[in-house]
Amino acid sequence: RIMGAEQKQDKEFQAFLDTHQYARKGILLYERIFGSTYVSTGGETTTAAFCKELSTHALKQDDRILDIGCGIGGSAFYMARHYGTLVYGLDLSTNMINIAKDLRLEQEGGVQHRVQFHVEDATLMTYPDGFYDMVYSRDTILHIKDKKALFEQFWKTLKPGGSVVITDYCHGDKEHGPAFLACVKSRGYHLHTVKEYGKILASAGFVDVNAVDMTPKFIEILQNEVDLFSQKKDDIVKEFSQKDFDYIVTGWNDKIKRCTDGDQAWGYFVAKKPSA
Repeated sequence: RIMGAEQKQDKEFQAFLDTHQYARKGILLYERIFGSTYVSTGGETTTAAFCKELSTHALKQDDRILDIGCGIGGSAFYMARHYGTLVYGLDLSTNMINIAKDLRLEQEGGVQHRVQFHVEDATLMTYPDGFYDMVYSRDTILHIKDKKALFEQFWKTLKPGGSVVITDYCHGDKEHGPAFLACVKSRGYHLHTVKEYGKILASAGFVDVNAVDMTPKFIEILQNEVDLFSQKKDDIVKEFSQKDFDYIVTGWNDKIKRCTDGDQAWGYFVAKKPSA
């Protein structure tokens, strides 16, 4: 069939991810700083903290979770193992999903049947109506321009009373200089302030929107990650290369500076679909 301009652009972006930022070697390098099975900020530490908070009202045995941008499966495995959830993980990166599926085959403790992983484009896939108890996404939606349209799909696919839980890169309230703007453009980011992001969720029909600026915690996590990573320098250089080690350290230090300068921010968002 003839591919539309939007679909063609998405395919090109997918190819870019699989051959550049998320080439298999690059994913394994990221895993070394985020922690085993993770490619999202804070790895298991933040996942465990968010899940503990959610467990009081929105994370229960046999809940159906849609994990948007699941990476190599860390959060999906964690929720299935500790909370007995059923997780459908999707990611645009073929390499991410292949690694997640490999890890799924290795999982013990009876969680293999509770997790599925698929290569999907969140902006183009078909969402079932009223099917999921939670839509969960970690540091992924920053790449998507039309966030309201995506959030409307999340609203559609959630059961009444279901929750959306997101962490994502945002930008600060200040006027930004050319260096930060060039950085955002080169990475294909589409950023909003934390407050604006929350308003977009509300405009898509969500209620009880809680938009929290987590930037100070983000800086703390980044610093801890780069410190621990640096302690493993010899092993990292041996397994990968000096260039790869320097790439991660430089990237993390750059993020810390952007956040400290007020350019970049990190938001945590929880909202609900009305019960009726």
